[in-house]
Amino acid sequence: MSLCCEQIERLLGRYADKELSPAELSEVDSHIEFCSSCRAEFEARCELVGDIATAEPVSVPSSLWGRIEAQLDQSRETSQRSMRRSRMRRTAWAMAASVVLIAGLGLFDMPSSKTTAQAATVDFSVLLNALPLNAHAAFRKFLARYDGKETTPIAAKRNNPTLNFDTPAILPGGFRLKSIYELRIAGTRGIAAAYDRDGEFLAAVFHAPMKHERFGSHEKFPCVIGKHCGYKVQVGEWKLIHMTDSTTCHCLLSRLDEETGIPLVMAAIAPKISNADAPNGHQHP
Repeated sequence: MSLCCEQIERLLGRYADKELSPAELSEVDSHIEFCSSCRAEFEARCELVGDIATAEPVSVPSSLWGRIEAQLDQSRETSQRSMRRSRMRRTAWAMAASVVLIAGLGLFDMPSSKTTAQAATVDFSVLLNALPLNAHAAFRKFLARYDGKETTPIAAKRNNPTLNFDTPAILPGGFRLKSIYELRIAGTRGIAAAYDRDGEFLAAVFHAPMKHERFGSHEKFPCVIGKHCGYKVQVGEWKLIHMTDSTTCHCLLSRLDEETGIPLVMAAIAPKISNADAPNGHQHP
């Protein structure tokens, strides 16, 4: 079975350094030849390394941290508008400071500068940690973490035109839509939907693809749902399934069977996922 994009990305650093085994080298060569996303990721990383290698050395001004602290103090004393401006200035200082530190980092483990939307982090641990006690309460904690505001299916589609998702009134298996929310995840919009079938809870979350996701003490595993490669995090009977296309991560929380129930529901909430998005009929994990 061919490797998924996430598995390929883990090999890109060693691929650039020519440290892969012949089998791994052949796998990566074949994958990036047909996968435009991974090829662009590799090229962007190479370009970043080249830019850094030719950059002039940068020294840290002795007054840098004092100036940052002054900006922080000022932000606490200003109005809400001034606070937003101050955050932008602090971000600029942080970016300047990162130039000094970047040479000591593993560059090929860093997200590409050309994939800003994927550089953020979404924290699913607030959902997974509370899941064994009460799924509804765990979902509410996740909503609170990302400022969930109740909305309607029509408004959710209108306000999130770049996301590929659907929230039908009734899902395969008889799950009925109970509520839908708009989220703010790492500065981007997201959607969460809660379903019910005779007291059985099911939830879906849609957000822009991100390089990093936190699961607390829980581990993710590769999986194949239908014809698409993704990954899952399992907590007892519950499964958090992730399937990602070029614009959207589709996250399904349920206790459904992976062979029958989940593929049907995933096809309903992610209707535009197609085999054309990834080589060999597999979707990005």
